[in-house]
Amino acid sequence: MDENEFLGKAAYITKAICQRLHERILKHGFLGEKLAKPGDLKSTHDIDYIAADIALEALRGTGANVFIESIDTGQHDAAQFSIYIDPVDGSLNYDRGIGDPSVAIAMSRKPQIESLEDLEFAYILGLRSQHAYFTKTGESHLWINGMTKTHVIKCTPKQNLAESVAYLRPGYGFSEHYLAQVLPIFLKVKDIRAIDNTAMEMCEIARNAADIMIEARNASDVYNLLAYPILRNAGGLLLDLHGNNLAKESLDLNKDYDYIATNSQPLAIEAIEAMANFRQSTNYTIGRFNLTTLQN
Repeated sequence: MDENEFLGKAAYITKAICQRLHERILKHGFLGEKLAKPGDLKSTHDIDYIAADIALEALRGTGANVFIESIDTGQHDAAQFSIYIDPVDGSLNYDRGIGDPSVAIAMSRKPQIESLEDLEFAYILGLRSQHAYFTKTGESHLWINGMTKTHVIKCTPKQNLAESVAYLRPGYGFSEHYLAQVLPIFLKVKDIRAIDNTAMEMCEIARNAADIMIEARNASDVYNLLAYPILRNAGGLLLDLHGNNLAKESLDLNKDYDYIATNSQPLAIEAIEAMANFRQSTNYTIGRFNLTTLQN
């Protein structure tokens, strides 16, 4: 399968899934938190199962190995390519009727990826905004509902955290653990946001609406990183918290990952150094703030 054939098949499948998901999800309504394990905000939601069923129906007969977050789909030896789906990234926001939950889909010409670098195509659709981010011929694009053409997006790197907008993520009840590692970044950046979900936030970094995102809760699996091809094609970086290229590391679909997604190498370096100093210092101070107590 050459690149054009692959991209054509990928675009057809992902658009079909997104359309069906959007139609069905709009009918589902906002029913509050519908969790498989009440009290565990990270457990699967009712809407995840609904969206997964639609995705599997749309993919029947494609010959792909299909991997869906929290769903056992089974794989087959004769598969020619693989598809990875987070059917509703931001399902908690969907349950609450806020934000812009997304469908996140990525594909590889391998039957199963060994690292995120193996992902060649990604398609992210905001279920309420209908803003679509996708990769094509080595570029990343944004399509806004109602517009007649797509826009190529490209990272414009910032040089220091003081000029930057950061997506910081202390949610799901992990704030103490998160702040013990990332608090210096809160005090260094120009502005702080946390919109929705990893897929949309990574796409926003790819188009410079924000500059850096740090996950340090040990609470994000591989499916939260399916927008990586969009970030990569726009010139962005995905690193672990020590500065290694996370996209090249061997992946475990059942493991959680911490990471830095950014449009700028200097920002990553500054953030990594600030967090390392905080972890190692017994008297870490920024301005009038002494932060050491968080480590104890």
